[in-house]
Amino acid sequence: MSVRHSRSLALGRAGGSKVSDVSTTVPNYRWSPSEFVRAWEAGSFDHRVEMIDGEVWPVVIGRWHGKTVGEVIAALKRWPGEVTTATLPSGVSLPDPDCWVLREKAESVDTLGAKLELWAPADVLLVVEVSDETLLADLVVKAKIYGAAGWSVYWVISKDAIYEHTEPTQAGYRTRIEYRRGDRLPIRYAETDILVDDLLGPL
Repeated sequence: MSVRHSRSLALGRAGGSKVSDVSTTVPNYRWSPSEFVRAWEAGSFDHRVEMIDGEVWPVVIGRWHGKTVGEVIAALKRWPGEVTTATLPSGVSLPDPDCWVLREKAESVDTLGAKLELWAPADVLLVVEVSDETLLADLVVKAKIYGAAGWSVYWVISKDAIYEHTEPTQAGYRTRIEYRRGDRLPIRYAETDILVDDLLGPL
């Protein structure tokens, strides 16, 4: 978990791990956002975690993952918007996207705890997850969470492709398009695009 520092599906094709004792000794315990934030603010977790559908998930960042996140952030900074890695409260979940883009001069609509800000869907321009070992969870579980929250565009970046989700619904996203090397990926909020290879890096 981190804070902001001023931080039916249609398919298509285009041309480290220990958490607090509470989560390990109480099986199937479902956290509420306020409970999780209180535990986090009290220092109950010994490394970075996120809360997904009431469960505490460890956030593990390997070498490829970290390098790719850095490249994505650098690329997105070419266009207007604040690129951040802050926790993004999404419904009853508190995920830590690898990065996301906030509309310039956006003002939060509320707060959760002492540090987390809540945002209107119109102000969250893009959410990005870089997936190494978490591809299925990012494509299924987090797509449902981000879609239900109303985030307009969600990318899942794997080593081979980028999956763009658009048209959010309470069940997830209506549309998912897969972009591969040689394709150009739209940056919808900036009305431009970028070569997929520029985000995936060299083979």
